[in-house]
Amino acid sequence: MSQTNRQWLLKERPVGMIEAHHFEQVSSAMPQPDLDAGEVLIKNLMLSMDPAMRTWVIDMKSYLPPVGIGEPMRSTGVGQVIESRNDGLPAGTLVTGFLDWQEYCVGGLEGRRPVIPVPSDVPIAWPLSILGNTSITAYFGLLEVGKPEPSETVLVSGAAGATGSVVAQIARIKGCDVVAIAGGEEKCDWLRNECRIEKVIDYKADDMNQRLGEFCPNGINLFYDNVGGETLQTAINHMAERGRIVLCGAISSYNDEAPSPGPNNLGLFIPRRLTMQGFVITDFFHRSDEALTALKGWLEAG
Repeated sequence: MSQTNRQWLLKERPVGMIEAHHFEQVSSAMPQPDLDAGEVLIKNLMLSMDPAMRTWVIDMKSYLPPVGIGEPMRSTGVGQVIESRNDGLPAGTLVTGFLDWQEYCVGGLEGRRPVIPVPSDVPIAWPLSILGNTSITAYFGLLEVGKPEPSETVLVSGAAGATGSVVAQIARIKGCDVVAIAGGEEKCDWLRNECRIEKVIDYKADDMNQRLGEFCPNGINLFYDNVGGETLQTAINHMAERGRIVLCGAISSYNDEAPSPGPNNLGLFIPRRLTMQGFVITDFFHRSDEALTALKGWLEAG
């Protein structure tokens, strides 16, 4: 086993587009050779790259503290326990959690870096994809925050992304009339052919305002927004009375060097009695098993 731990540290906070020079690779000492009771030494095998990571390098108060300058970049990952002082996580166990951009880390079932075992009956990458935080976010954001009803019109932005694609499919499974927004022919074809979403808008090629009018003649009952900006503004114009907007992300502005103008049509919330609510997945971590059970069931059913 290597005696050094390669890490990618946050070197400076990005303004605008994030680039390689904002990080630096270092080789540091192996973490804590003498484990405390309950701890395990983990070798990272796979790391996830999620849109939320862009927000974690901004120096502002949020649902998680920002990554500190000189700290390993935060990231979910899958790793294998190579040394253990925890009976629940023997050596050889595959685990997932916030393992960060590094080769080795110390974790446990509780404590500063909690990890959970990867189910033995799923592929190793699934805890970072279809059974990962993005899908759990989709599940609770749609069903608990949005509360869709069968036959309601549900609009999803960023619908070809990790979260949006799961939202669109769950809404379809729940009997909703789903409209998906994505960018580019390839993504739109994937939504139609693989996710079985019939109504798809290509924001790069279509007139979004016109297409929403065609697909949502009675208005949008629920808008699950991952994008913000102009997409949010256009969708507000098409919301039905007592419509709900779930704010999951605002990826259109994550790399802005200056704050973008907000929607200027919020006055519509009053006569149409609209509601808009943000949420974060940490609100629902204690119910993750519920989401994972449902997701695995839908996977097995095709």
